[in-house]
Amino acid sequence: MQEDVIEKIILKTVDIPSLPPIAMKVMNLIQDDYASLSVLEETISRDQGFVTRLLRIANSPYYGQDRKIEDIKQALLLIGFETLKSLVVATALRDLHRKFDAFEQRLWEHSLGVALCSSLIAMVTRLAKPDEALVCGLIHDVGKTIINNSMPDVYPKVYEKMYETGETVRDIENEMFGFDHTVLGALISKKWKLPEKLEMVITYHHTYPFPDYEDAAFADICNIVRVADQICNNIGIGLKNPLDIPIDYVSLDLTEEALVELIGLFKIKFEKQKDTLLS
Repeated sequence: MQEDVIEKIILKTVDIPSLPPIAMKVMNLIQDDYASLSVLEETISRDQGFVTRLLRIANSPYYGQDRKIEDIKQALLLIGFETLKSLVVATALRDLHRKFDAFEQRLWEHSLGVALCSSLIAMVTRLAKPDEALVCGLIHDVGKTIINNSMPDVYPKVYEKMYETGETVRDIENEMFGFDHTVLGALISKKWKLPEKLEMVITYHHTYPFPDYEDAAFADICNIVRVADQICNNIGIGLKNPLDIPIDYVSLDLTEEALVELIGLFKIKFEKQKDTLLS
């Protein structure tokens, strides 16, 4: 009953867009056991913007290929269907950033930072696949993007209050709207029929320990994104100034020395790779 009430509040306050048609078609094809690579390639080729981003990411330093990927088929073979499924959603998310003013730029930069940091943590800890962690980090704050799109004159005030009072974004969202970005994100995940792993990360990237009533198989990736988010907040990625918050590296079985090394490596990777996904 409480969920129904919150959903009504959300739908009165926020305009939840549909996943773009090209994204829905590709998602359906990927989940169809009988869909051929050629059909998938032909469908993707209809959206030049998506093709451009797909090839840019396939050729990014993240994938570390010695040869240039020049067509969709090569990119699909390199990236794989599961990563492509997430990439479709991430591309749709990028398209949601319509205005790209200074505040929206910071929101996107933070998501990108969490994506790259999550991928690095996954690689170091071996608790998840780095490419899956990348996209989970990229989409974790989709709720914030949707709220900002619906209330562009109001949502930046959430962050201004955070800087002034030190309250968390979620607490301020609940005070101002009656829900927070993770609750909205869970609703969006269901409306868009996202893969369950993405839904879990969007919903529980601030939750630790992971809820017993959910599938524990997703606990590690949710925790990776949670700690990556803490790291990015702590060093000010996507913020006007860094937040002095603890980083729960112990939950990932990392030492303080390993954390310092990881953060140093992350800063280098972020500067090298951010342009790939920011553009």
